[in-house]
Amino acid sequence: MIGWPLQIVTSRQEAVVRGSRAGCDTASFRIGVVPVTIRSDDEGAFRAFCDLYHEMRLEEPAPESIDVRVRRTRNGKSLRRRYEVWADGARRFAVWDRRSILPHMEWSINWHIMLYLPRYYQVHASALEVGGAGVIFPAAPQSGKSTLAAGMVQRGARYLSDEFALIDPETLELAAYPKALCIKEGSFSALEATGVKMATLPVYLKGKKGAVRFIRPDFLSTSATTPRPCRVGHIMFCRYRPGATPEVRSISRADALLRLARQSFNFVKFRSAGVNLMADVVRSAECYELTSGDLGRTCDLVLRTVGA
Repeated sequence: MIGWPLQIVTSRQEAVVRGSRAGCDTASFRIGVVPVTIRSDDEGAFRAFCDLYHEMRLEEPAPESIDVRVRRTRNGKSLRRRYEVWADGARRFAVWDRRSILPHMEWSINWHIMLYLPRYYQVHASALEVGGAGVIFPAAPQSGKSTLAAGMVQRGARYLSDEFALIDPETLELAAYPKALCIKEGSFSALEATGVKMATLPVYLKGKKGAVRFIRPDFLSTSATTPRPCRVGHIMFCRYRPGATPEVRSISRADALLRLARQSFNFVKFRSAGVNLMADVVRSAECYELTSGDLGRTCDLVLRTVGA
């Protein structure tokens, strides 16, 4: 049975609560290159977010910080409790179950990055650093990117993101957005086998994805809070097939360029400049198609392929 998770509150989090306005807890964070300020009427959701990102907390809000607000409301007819999640003044989600608040806070931040963070070219991919080179795994939703990223970090890769590959147009370097990894219920056992103690983490609800758990970045890698930019050295378009033998094959750079365009969030905004940018990225990268199956064997195959 899924219940509302008990949150362990650190002394740092208690200080945040004491210093916040009455009825609305407030804290600011810098998650890699993404500054975020959280304001919440729901103390449980606030403390859950603080627990995920307590190593990234700021004393003061950063300029251009994404403002995420959780508001408690009631349905006008039934008077049933409802929780609204807002980002920079726009209501993004309304949920009825308190277990859904944290996933939708994360979702709102991702949505805002996708729409309003124009500095970076954005590819829907998990991103890691292996041996000093960036490795990105572009893929459609439900392709196992987050699970693969967690498994790779357990084998020594440095974690950059599990949602966005943020590429600086000027340097062609990957910028880090080391958000908490959102793992679906079907991947819990696979990660348990790699040594991640999933059973100890609270369970939340995320729309059609169902039950999910969040892995704190610093649980996987001590360098997650001090990320460094790196150039893309390897691009692996991944797809998960249950029970499949992991396999990787080389693809042409022209093929990779077309696939990257399909997995880009802001291709239309960059237009021809985006084509030139991605051409420069693939020109200096090795490009592959990865079929993943067993997590451990897939991670070993990736590491052999990138030469680590």
